[in-house]
Amino acid sequence: MKIVLRSNICDKLEEIVKNLKVVKHCIGCEGLDLNNKDPHHHPTIEITQKCNHNCIFCYSKLTNIKPGIYGNLDDCIAVTISQYGEPLLYPEKVKKGIEYVKSLGLRCDLQTNGVFLNENLIKEFKDLGLDLVMISLSTSKPETHKKLTNADTFDKVIKNIELSVKHLHTIVRTIYIPNFNDMELVELAKKLNDIGVDEIMVHQLIVHEKNKKELKRISSLENIGKIKDLLLLVDRMKENAPDVNVTIKGCLLVQLKNMDGFILNGITSDCFSDIPIIKREYHPLPW
Repeated sequence: MKIVLRSNICDKLEEIVKNLKVVKHCIGCEGLDLNNKDPHHHPTIEITQKCNHNCIFCYSKLTNIKPGIYGNLDDCIAVTISQYGEPLLYPEKVKKGIEYVKSLGLRCDLQTNGVFLNENLIKEFKDLGLDLVMISLSTSKPETHKKLTNADTFDKVIKNIELSVKHLHTIVRTIYIPNFNDMELVELAKKLNDIGVDEIMVHQLIVHEKNKKELKRISSLENIGKIKDLLLLVDRMKENAPDVNVTIKGCLLVQLKNMDGFILNGITSDCFSDIPIIKREYHPLPW
């Protein structure tokens, strides 16, 4: 009796992974080096922990951090503003952050929910040397966006993405929540393709004990972390967005590229986590 361990889906998953490219934001990240046993993300400049959104999956509201620089700027090629909170609540501080990063000859990436962007601000950021902007958006409909963010800002975010692509390398960062926004992410990919977004980075949902109850109101969480589902979703999004680099975070991608289809078909990421605490060295903001 012949036992078949592979199927067509294994070949498909291998092909998907083979064709995925590392998003620009991840270039230079320690996580791309599989020989690094303790990789860290790019250093970050944290402006504030405050946010005009209250996303049900957000880890920022579950811990406390203070403004400052986290990480070693002497041994990196890029710095991110910011990983916690909404930095554009304080645009002047963001401008100073961009100036500081560029004065060191480093790449500067801005992460924002996009609500407070406007054309003048975007042009200022470009003139200061901002290299890319990452805008968070995980739905294709205003009502679903409001469920996730507790804010009625969908149309504003879409409008500001349209402004951003005219001047800056623009990445839309999405959170995939199984059995909740699967189809909307496919629809969103087409919308973003039509707008002219450069890249879409799809993240798996990370569940923390303090937000598990809230997340269970919208999803059963039973399929959280399945790599097969993530890859098939990204593939469908790519079909709807042929002009966009639709991909996953680089540190995950480099690991998947070393796996065959049989493993990809069965592997699950551990997406249940403790609240993240910044363990990198801290420096006060120099301005």
